[in-house]
Amino acid sequence: MAAEGPIFRYKTLIFVMCAVIFAACGGAPAGNLTAARTVTDGLGREVGLPAEVRRAVSLAPSITEIVFAAGAGDRLVGVTSFCDHPAEIVDIAKVGDTQSPNVEAIVALEPDVVFVSTASQLQAFTDVLEGRNIAVV
Repeated sequence: MAAEGPIFRYKTLIFVMCAVIFAACGGAPAGNLTAARTVTDGLGREVGLPAEVRRAVSLAPSITEIVFAAGAGDRLVGVTSFCDHPAEIVDIAKVGDTQSPNVEAIVALEPDVVFVSTASQLQAFTDVLEGRNIAVV
């Protein structure tokens, strides 16, 4: 198996993005999108993020695993119903699946950021969350 395939590059990009986002320190309160920095996501969108991401939602099992691998699993407050690894996710709220996330459940969790895969990049969903000052990467 070649280590430089497109999946490897995708996972590496997500891992690096998560590590940079979660490594930041400082303090904007949860749910407050006072942008302390701007990142460019995988779709080329400029996304404002608070100085410190304290609460995050993952809408893909692969992203959930990468967040845990980056050492930031304790900041996940919501994951998909298909996320089953690592074992620590058992107590994390389920917020639907990649294609049909429960927007109300996500908003109620007051995340600073929601990580989505390009497969779940639904424009109406993104607009609702960004309208509530929740970053979508």
